[in-house]
Amino acid sequence: MFTLIIADDEKAACKRLELFTKREFPDIEIVDIVNDGYELVRSAAALMPDIAIVDMNMPGMNGIQAIRMLHERKVNTKFIINTAYDEFDYVKQALDMKVDAYLLKPEKKEHFLETIRKVCDSIRREREEADSRNRMNSLLLGIHSVLESDIVYSVLMKEPSEHSMRMYCEINHIQFCGAAVATILPTGFEERLRASEKNSWNEIVHRALDSLCNCIVNATDHGINLIILASDGGLKDRQEINDWIRDLVWLAAEELRREYPMHFRAGIGGFYEKLADLPCSYEESLEGLYRKSPETKEEEKGEGLEKWQEQLARISALCRTDGASDYVKEAICYIGQNFARDISLDSVAEAIGISSYYLSRIISQELGITFVEYLTGLRIVQAAKLAATTRLSLKQIAERTGYPNDAYLCRVFKKYAGKTIGQIRREEQKNPPTPR
Repeated sequence: MFTLIIADDEKAACKRLELFTKREFPDIEIVDIVNDGYELVRSAAALMPDIAIVDMNMPGMNGIQAIRMLHERKVNTKFIINTAYDEFDYVKQALDMKVDAYLLKPEKKEHFLETIRKVCDSIRREREEADSRNRMNSLLLGIHSVLESDIVYSVLMKEPSEHSMRMYCEINHIQFCGAAVATILPTGFEERLRASEKNSWNEIVHRALDSLCNCIVNATDHGINLIILASDGGLKDRQEINDWIRDLVWLAAEELRREYPMHFRAGIGGFYEKLADLPCSYEESLEGLYRKSPETKEEEKGEGLEKWQEQLARISALCRTDGASDYVKEAICYIGQNFARDISLDSVAEAIGISSYYLSRIISQELGITFVEYLTGLRIVQAAKLAATTRLSLKQIAERTGYPNDAYLCRVFKKYAGKTIGQIRREEQKNPPTPR
């Protein structure tokens, strides 16, 4: 089935084309008949017809102008110019614009039939080619998914599949030059994810990383395993490669955080040049995932909030002096003004005019903590201040510190501050500020 718009300022011409079409082409549906170029643009942009028969010399906006505007709007319609013999200059312009066919007034039946058939055949071939490409893409995606699952599983079982990795590299036109394994798990969330959420993890991580690297992803009930492959060129130094992998894993976790109201923690294994050594990288990722960090020990002592206050004071002092670069100072200033909004590394980098990869690198190098650690610390300290000095509800505090809801705020606050917001308020009531 095909759809058609007829555009002509002469009602008799429109009726003639309508009758021709209905009699000879029962598989063509006429979806609109318009009488000037403006109506054609409006109707074609809204209806997206397969074919438009356009009179060249319509009032207001002529056929050429209308077609040009629709081309600019990326309207994928086959345009057939309908013109008289004395409008050759218009026909030349139409040919320059690569219109699909033309008719001469008054229309001859044989020419009309031949022209419409050719255009319909062209549309039919394009549809068949598009269907073939879609089927091929679906097949490749299915193969790709199976290969990813098989490669990750084989690494986890300590028997890396050279055959699957070779097929993966051939499909993606890359050469295996080494890789590292990372494991990402959600934290502060006791319930199992729904099946639909779990199934979307692969898509989210691929969306975050596909333009940056070749990444093999496999999501399970318990987390996500990533195998990040080194590129054929570019980074050569081992430390640069490790930093690059760490930043990529952080970006993946950040994208997951944006989609789901929970924190994600990650363990990253070492980079290995041989496929056979990837199980070692996986074991290292688990060690990094479950190893207690200094941050966790601080929470157990109840000193987390004080430590974050000290960190922010140290960073503030660095930014007041030459201890931080101009880009880092701009980033810290922007975060300070916008931390209550849903900001990310990407949005901060865009605001100050640099890449998110570079911003992540210089923040870690100059401040000694990552972007997400700084943002979280700032939000926690601000939440503690609001809890101690105001009567705002938990929901209001969450809204003013950039958290989607009060439950999420409470989980994160307890993890990073080592106390609950209720404890902060009770301590403030016991020790009110001394009047001056």
